Amino acid sequence: MSDEGKRRMPSCSLGWRPDHADEYLAVRGWIDIPICEGVLAEPLKFLCCVDGSKPSLTALDWLCDDVLQRDRQAFVEVLHLYDESKDVPLARRKDTLYDNCQNKLASSASSKRYNLAWKDRKGMTGVDVADMILDHAVETQPSFMCVGIYGVEDTRKQTFTNHVLEMLRFARSSVIVFKDEDSKLLPIRRKAVFAVSVSLNQASTKAFLDALKLSKPGDEIHVVYIKSYMEDTDDSDYTTQLKEKYASFFGDIKGDAASGVFKNFNSRDLTFAAVPKQKHQTIPQAMVQYADEVDADFIVIGTNSLRVERGKPVLGTVSLQIMQETARNVLVSFWLDISPKLFGDHVKTSRPPSRSSIRPPSHSSVNSSKDKA
Repeated sequence: MSDEGKRRMPSCSLGWRPDHADEYLAVRGWIDIPICEGVLAEPLKFLCCVDGSKPSLTALDWLCDDVLQRDRQAFVEVLHLYDESKDVPLARRKDTLYDNCQNKLASSASSKRYNLAWKDRKGMTGVDVADMILDHAVETQPSFMCVGIYGVEDTRKQTFTNHVLEMLRFARSSVIVFKDEDSKLLPIRRKAVFAVSVSLNQASTKAFLDALKLSKPGDEIHVVYIKSYMEDTDDSDYTTQLKEKYASFFGDIKGDAASGVFKNFNSRDLTFAAVPKQKHQTIPQAMVQYADEVDADFIVIGTNSLRVERGKPVLGTVSLQIMQETARNVLVSFWLDISPKLFGDHVKTSRPPSRSSIRPPSHSSVNSSKDKA
């Protein structure tokens, strides 16, 4: 291989970067290997928002019956926001939910590996509820947040309720949106299938890392790039470099030279698919079609961190359209690699401070009493 070819080869061991002279490549298309290893090595920590709806309870079932069972370092915090001023069915009352969640978690893990937080949200709806959840996430710093696609008060089962949309737009951790209403549909005691939407940017690399992090031995991870309709026959330079990038990544994970954190994931079934769009087909539609073909349990998408530099929220319309098009569970991976000034100018101010100013100064909280020794 020529020196130029080696320079452009996306080898993890060489700390590959896209060529800045190539305008079609993302400027920051790769995450440094030590950071990748750090992301994969960090213990799993979940914040599961439970409101009594079927999708939220399905999320808890997945955590208890799958994740906590196979990963002895995983930690789960269950958050419930209640309003005692409303008359709700017995099954959704705060004490009933608390007891059910406590019993479910106690049967799956030791008391040191979970916590329950019950908070009063009296008089709050929509974005105010989202603010409470996001504030709690800031305090607990989860690596993943789990939420049902609709709430118990949403009788029409809309694609998004206000608090879910706000979480997707402003959460500072990856968010798993559960659409399945029956835990039998989830990959519990069977292999899981992940379909990861990628391109040459750090956000989609983080999406792939999140899929790896959540996977178990034998799981399938499909890395999917949707090509242009006009690119049906010959690959563009962009597609070629994307293939090379993930071929090198797969080699570092499954190759004979795999070492460090990566070798812990060499039992995954990894596939790269460059899928051409059909005529009049959108990228979200093509991605959802591929996920349906492989019967994916989770579609994984990355937030576009480069949007923040233009003063926009990190979640774009393509990600939202994928979530609207599919009936499958969706993992929205969070990754933000910008300067502190941009973070202060655009991210911290993206949630209007006036919301916090009208919020009551404190909320009562009920936490499970557990032996911390």
